[in-house]
Order: sequence, then structure tokens, then C-alpha cells
Amino acid sequence: MAPRVWFITGANSGFGLLLAQHALANNDTVIATARSLSKFPKALQDHSAAELVEIEMTAPDTEISSVIDRAVQKHGRIDVLVNNAGFGHMGAVEEISSQEARYQFDVNFFGLYNFTRAVIPHMRKQGSGVIVQLSSGAGLLGALGGPVYSASKFAVEGLTESMAVELQPFGIRVHLVEPGIFRTDFLKPAAEGRNMGQKKEGYFDIGGAMGGIHGSQPGNPQLGIERIYELVTGTGMAAGLQDQLRMPMGSDCYGMLKQKVAKLSETLEKFEKIAASTDY
Repeated sequence: MAPRVWFITGANSGFGLLLAQHALANNDTVIATARSLSKFPKALQDHSAAELVEIEMTAPDTEISSVIDRAVQKHGRIDVLVNNAGFGHMGAVEEISSQEARYQFDVNFFGLYNFTRAVIPHMRKQGSGVIVQLSSGAGLLGALGGPVYSASKFAVEGLTESMAVELQPFGIRVHLVEPGIFRTDFLKPAAEGRNMGQKKEGYFDIGGAMGGIHGSQPGNPQLGIERIYELVTGTGMAAGLQDQLRMPMGSDCYGMLKQKVAKLSETLEKFEKIAASTDY
């Protein structure tokens, strides 16, 4: 198969950077975005098959569409869009301001939405493509300390689940990748006391809990991006799983998904008669 053309947001660190490097090592082409070109490591800046783009996830949709259009004009196609960029603002609902909550959604949901919406017409025209949305275990099961972050990922889950159905007739495949806690810099702001709500007495100290495990997270990001690459390419451990919407990653996320299924099963059993009782 000809080399794939990848478009990866937030590719200056974490999963985004590792996936970009992995794709390049497999002779693919990568268009990589970051908030600043200076954030990219020199190895990526010097790579002949890497095109680096400076753009904010909160950029106007017209600017995002222009970036996608230019990439297609230059490379002829985009085979894979990976919406990786995002962050977590931690704290209870009462501890996070409405402005902070809106910014969380502007980055994690609306930025992702605008990049997705911009690439769909091109994939629809070429009759193929793969869209990978980086969600989270927190997009499956809400937990203490991160309701606004969790809500932004729940929104990504709902968007993507619906979108997968409507894009299937056009030959476009859609996946939700749901990592647990991986050893990237995602928790670094928590360790440094950043992206935290205004602490109020009595609430769980999510900042202390998350910051305290930074550097010792159980998930191996290199193995994680290898599984993502295999899911996209239909190889390795993910061969034959291309019809699956979700890919939980990490034993912690797998446990969260099992807990969610158990809770839903309990609800179904207990509310069957009430649900049926409200029909005409």
C-alpha cells in the first residue's frame, strides 16, 4: 500500500508526538499541529516527511478548514485524522468557573469538532479515510474530581458514536480511543498545581491525587500508540477489529468500562417495568 497521509493534532508531545514518530518510521507522511512550532522536537522539525503546522485548537473554524484544505492540496489526500490535542481541567463543579468550563470544551470538543468537520468533505470525496478521536476512560465513567473534563469527553463520545454511523456509507471509518492513565505529561499540570479549580473545603483533592502519580502512571504510551497504529492499519493485535468503534487502552480503563457495563445492566434490570409503563 502507498504511504498513508496522517493529520495529527497536538503532535508536539505525548501520544501525538509518539504516533507521529511511529508513522514516520513506517514511511508514512505526517502533518502535525501544535500551538507553537517551537514546541516540536528538532528531530521532527528536520524530518523530510513531516509537515509542521502552528495552530490553536481554539482557532476559528475558517482557519482550521484552510489548514486542512492546504494539506489536501499539497499531499493529494488525508488518509487518517487523529484528534489528539486536549487537556484536563480538574476540580469539582463548584470549583471550576464557567469561563474555565467553556475553555475546556473549546479545546477538547469544539476544536476536535472543527478539525473533524473540515476533513470529512475530503474523505467523502476520496471515498475512504479513518478518523481517530482520543477520548478517555473519563469519557466512559464519571469520577470524583474531573466532572467538566469528563463532560467534554462524554461529548466527544456522543459525537463520534453518531458520526460513525452516518459516515460508514462513504467508506469513512471512525474510532474512539479511550486511554486510561498513561505515563505522558498529561498530569504534569496537576503536579505543578496548574489547570486546577479554586479549591473549596470538603471536596476530594484531585490535584494532589493526580499530581502525586505523575511519572508513575501504569500505562506505557509507546505500547499505546503501537495499538492505535495497528487499529488504523488493520495489523498486529488489532487485526480484524476495524469494525469496532471503541478501543479501551490500559487495564484501568478496561476496568472502568466493565464497571460502566455493570451499572447499565443493573439499571436495565431495575427499571424495565417503569420504562415500559410510560408508553401509550
